Amino acid sequence: MKKYLAFIGMLGFMLANSQVVIGGSTLSSTNTQLELQNSGQKVLILPVAENETVLPKYNIAQPDKYDDDATMEAMLMYNKGESLTKVYDGTKWKQAFNAKNKSTTWTRASINSTNMTCLSTSDLFGQLLQLCSSDNLKFSVPSNSSQFSDYLSVVRDSETFRIRQKGLYRINFNVLFSGFTAGFDFNGARITIVVVVNGEEKAYMSGIASPFINVGNYLVSTDSVLFLDVNNDVRFRLVLDGSSWSISSYGFGGSAESSVSIERML
Repeated sequence: MKKYLAFIGMLGFMLANSQVVIGGSTLSSTNTQLELQNSGQKVLILPVAENETVLPKYNIAQPDKYDDDATMEAMLMYNKGESLTKVYDGTKWKQAFNAKNKSTTWTRASINSTNMTCLSTSDLFGQLLQLCSSDNLKFSVPSNSSQFSDYLSVVRDSETFRIRQKGLYRINFNVLFSGFTAGFDFNGARITIVVVVNGEEKAYMSGIASPFINVGNYLVSTDSVLFLDVNNDVRFRLVLDGSSWSISSYGFGGSAESSVSIERML
């Protein structure tokens, strides 16, 4: 009996202090405890969860849906519901691998804050006279943000996206603006976003604030699809105008809801 106990003890000591290599015979580092070497069609299959509710530590009562457990930090599982490999950081599950390379096909920038005004009136003959603002939108890509990033490497300056690959692109635009319109404007102040490619107007996106005397917040969201070539410079021109006797003043961007994104589709 003592011999068996001694043998089991020695085996346990050897396993606890051994280095293991799978798929080969020679370790590449003396610091390796477990090394997987690929020689052909051999792969590592991770444990699989059908959806997030099957992931360990799931608890719908928690604000982040998972219990905290520092002893289980660094667990890896494949979530079939999201088609993602997830890692548990001791408090919650999050995406394990976030590739920031050519496989990522979008750029999203935050629209910087800007202000515009428009004074509309008419002369003695009823001709409309306007003193209204028009300018290129400014944008930026905040660092360390999961919402904004220049994966396509197309941000040339604060006003310009320079396209690096020919293809079909989806342009998504969201802008929150707030301000007022006062006067006898039956149609309301019109806010127009013009997509300008190499100085040529290619697409238009418009929104209208409420007419007459009005103060409010508005969110404009729209999509457009354009074929763009290499070295095309893309800018966004903002135009504010009225249709009759009125004065309008609005602030645009500078909020989390205000963004412009370019996604390469083909």
